[in-house]
Amino acid sequence: MTGSVATGSVLVTGATGFIGRHLCVRLARAGWDVTALQRSESDVDGVRTRIVVPQMSADAVSRALEGRRFDRLFHLAAYGVHPDDRDVSTMMQVNVCLAQRLVAEAATWPVRAVVMAGSGAEYDLRGVDGPVSEDHPLEAFKLYGATKAAGTLASAATARSLGAPLAVARLFGVFGSGEAPHRLLPSLVRDLSAGRRVPLSDGAQVRDVLSVSAVVDALMRLADTLEADQGQHIVNLSSGHPATVRAFAEMTADAIGARRALLGFGDIPRRPDEVACFAGDPARLLALTDWRPYEHLSTAIEEAVAAMQSPSSRTGTP
Repeated sequence: MTGSVATGSVLVTGATGFIGRHLCVRLARAGWDVTALQRSESDVDGVRTRIVVPQMSADAVSRALEGRRFDRLFHLAAYGVHPDDRDVSTMMQVNVCLAQRLVAEAATWPVRAVVMAGSGAEYDLRGVDGPVSEDHPLEAFKLYGATKAAGTLASAATARSLGAPLAVARLFGVFGSGEAPHRLLPSLVRDLSAGRRVPLSDGAQVRDVLSVSAVVDALMRLADTLEADQGQHIVNLSSGHPATVRAFAEMTADAIGARRALLGFGDIPRRPDEVACFAGDPARLLALTDWRPYEHLSTAIEEAVAAMQSPSSRTGTP
């Protein structure tokens, strides 16, 4: 369980999303007064106050935050994670302009720590066959990855210029209770639990995946570190021990108690733009904080499956 060096008020964007919901619960349990900046009126466990901004442009957010102050900011909101979200203007506004503006706003409070969720998609992963470091070349042509990379650079430069403590954590694979139904783990749990064959690609793709609990733990520890060093950091939030999609699916089947024969490897082709290896080297994060990834992926999968099959998961509670 993560401790915090202090408590106070915290602003969370992306609170209604997969990771955001888990983060808000953990923050509230740790004693933080949680405010969510969100597009809808949706309730989120752990959130005391909602600031609703239906059109989350940088200017609209600045107006909504006028006169407000927070001790910490967790910026998780992004556009383009879902393959159908490809409006260029919205992607630039949310992933670049909003991220930079939030850092500038936070510097005026003044904020004690800003933690932003970046993405492993910020890297140019063509031909990559192993975990990449933060010095790896950035994506320039894929819309989501390029805008996330631009948002990271703009935010980091703004933080350095204004003296705001900032950490951008580039996420790779995240799994657990509350994932969107179309993603790999929920699909496996749903079909394997019903004894149905799961159509899959060949499964040779390499992925660095972490449980949502481990990711939330790392984000909170990053905030603690920022309060102490007041610096600016860009780090990979990853395990450093990637596994193939085949191995992940087989461990999930074992956790459910389903036959591996139900895993239909090769039933469907890979996506045309799918990279062979999506993995990060977490050495910089490990040197910066006391966070460590879990020892065994299979154990994390077992815990995630148990949480997904629990009654609280069916009601949407992390």
